[in-house]
Amino acid sequence: MSLFEYIAILVSLVLGLAISNTLIKISLLLQFSRHLSQSWHVLMWSLLVLFSSVAYFFLFWTMYSSTMDISIAEFTLAPFFTVILFFLLSRFLPINDLENSEILLEDYFLKYKNAFFLCFTLLWLQMFTVVHLIILPRLGLEFSLLQKSQYLLPLILAAGIKLNDTEQHKKLVVLYAIIYVFQEFIATSIE
Repeated sequence: MSLFEYIAILVSLVLGLAISNTLIKISLLLQFSRHLSQSWHVLMWSLLVLFSSVAYFFLFWTMYSSTMDISIAEFTLAPFFTVILFFLLSRFLPINDLENSEILLEDYFLKYKNAFFLCFTLLWLQMFTVVHLIILPRLGLEFSLLQKSQYLLPLILAAGIKLNDTEQHKKLVVLYAIIYVFQEFIATSIE
């Protein structure tokens, strides 16, 4: 087995758990939410976490599939720490067990959102650090203007910690989704 295959197994296991956690929370949300029309922003955050996790798997494959040598420091900083943050993000996604809960989903989200937004912000900052310190220098590339729009995402996520109103969170998730999804689809079509 190659070095990439060993790394890919560990990354795939942890990322698979993160995707599984997110899918479980999405299924709870769809199955038991009584007021999904009022709390659609929670579903949207969940779908963005799911989409980001899957996108990272393909990014990981692109970055490391031809790697013959990786230091422990790079492995820890880059793929391992990233998938740990994805796993934590999936656990901190503020969706309660809606079947046995008396608390409204919007209220639960507002009460337990801080760990989710902090983890998501750290994830983006960590990925930017890895890209600038390890990936771009290795490939001899620079971010395009379109890719630099991603720098807004940690700021948007950090704002989620401070906001305490459901309507503000709905606007926040729409703004985040527009920037993230637009950048992903345009960047993919350019490549």
